[in-house]
Formats: sequence, structure tokens, C-alpha cells
Amino acid sequence: MNNQLSRHILKLIPTFENEIDKISGYFEAQSFPKNHILIDQGDSVDFFYFVLKGCLHMYYTDQNGEDHTIHFAIEDWWVTEYNAFLGNPTASFSIAALEDVEVLVIKKYKFEEMLLSFPLMALYFNKIHMRAYGAALQKQKTFAITSKKDFHSYFTNLYPVLIQRFPDEVFASYMGISTEELDDFNKNFRS
Repeated sequence: MNNQLSRHILKLIPTFENEIDKISGYFEAQSFPKNHILIDQGDSVDFFYFVLKGCLHMYYTDQNGEDHTIHFAIEDWWVTEYNAFLGNPTASFSIAALEDVEVLVIKKYKFEEMLLSFPLMALYFNKIHMRAYGAALQKQKTFAITSKKDFHSYFTNLYPVLIQRFPDEVFASYMGISTEELDDFNKNFRS
């Protein structure tokens, strides 16, 4: 079993220690180069990814061909296009590598087998998704009650190292602003 994933699971479900090695066969290690698209809008989705190294982003492309980033996934985060993974025919979002990435991948049928065979893993994923949902709600609230400039300051103060990993156009699309506006915010933030 990958030590990084084991530590992550045991941090949330310490009682799983005696069975942790039994789930290693469900996962496969894969690497993807920077800019590789793991899931493309319109794809069917059969994979769930645990990020070991690197940074991914989830985005959609609008009718004008503009990309809009809605989520990032870094080390120790899980990501997939959830609606398509759970049964929608195709993905509404794409997932691409912002850096070279290493992931553990589990196929949908293996994921379901694992949850049935190891019910504590269902508790683990429930905790993961409750945290992610809470974070998404906090982002939505923060985004709704602050100006774009204040959100930039909030995010930059909260995640200073993470910000350095995002290309400007990706972070600007996440914030819903132009790269020129982002440049202005960055200049004001540093001064």
C-alpha cells in the first residue's frame, strides 16, 4: 500500500490499521505530464484520483471557448468528475495537470467493490467529501460577501505557497477576473 495514502486514511480512520494493506490491489499508480487532460468535458468517467504529487485543476469550457477553473487538487486530495463518475453519461467538467503529477487511480467498479468489502472506507470517503463540501460552502460564502480584490487577498494570505503553483490565467479564471485585473491585484497585494 502506498504510504502516503495509508497515512491519509489512518489519520481519518485509525481503526482501519489492521486492514489497510488489504486495499492496495484496488489502486494503480500513474503519472501524467504537465498540461495532460485526465478527464475531458464530454468524456465518460470511470476513474477516481488521489494526488500523490503535483497539482490538478477542474474547469469547464464555455460556449465562447473560455476556460473557467472551479477547483484545484493538490497532494492528498481526491478528485474526479463526480457527476459522471456517479452515473451521468458524460463529464460536464475537465480535469488537467497544472504540473507533472503522480496519482493513485481506482476504477469505478473497484471503488464500489472496495466500499462493499471494507465499510470503513465508506466512512473515510464520507469524511473526505464532508470536508470538501464544507470547504466549497466556505468558498461560496467568502466569494459572495467579499469583493474580488478582497477574495484575492483572502486566498493569497490563506494559501501563499499554493498560489505560486497556479498559472495566472488559471487563477484569474478561478476568481472570475481577467489576467490584467489579477496583475493589478498582485501589484497592490505586494505593496
